[in-house]
Amino acid sequence: MAIKPLGLALSLPLILPLLAACQPQAGRVDLQSDEKLVLSQGTWDYFQEYLQTIGGGKRGAFVVSDDGYFATYFYCPVTSGCYSNINYSADALKACTSEGYQCVLFAKNDDIVVEYEVAD
Repeated sequence: MAIKPLGLALSLPLILPLLAACQPQAGRVDLQSDEKLVLSQGTWDYFQEYLQTIGGGKRGAFVVSDDGYFATYFYCPVTSGCYSNINYSADALKACTSEGYQCVLFAKNDDIVVEYEVAD
């Protein structure tokens, strides 16, 4: 009688969400290394609101349309107790692209991850 290893069967539910997070996301725009994302003043103000919302150690992601005029975000509303395998970036990008935009991940948590400028 052969004994089946349980390690793989037990770890698949933990691994699959991580693998899904690594897949390319439709509608996502990757900026070139010398390219800046230009934000409207309204989008910058909305980002400031997002920062206040996630203040105190909450996790989330803020995405912006490639024209800089539309933005949305996803976040965990509690400081602790959120699952570490939740991909806030993917959720925010999905929400942005569902509105018909090509989107750029602007910030993870409170860390801005692209070069940018705010339009006058």
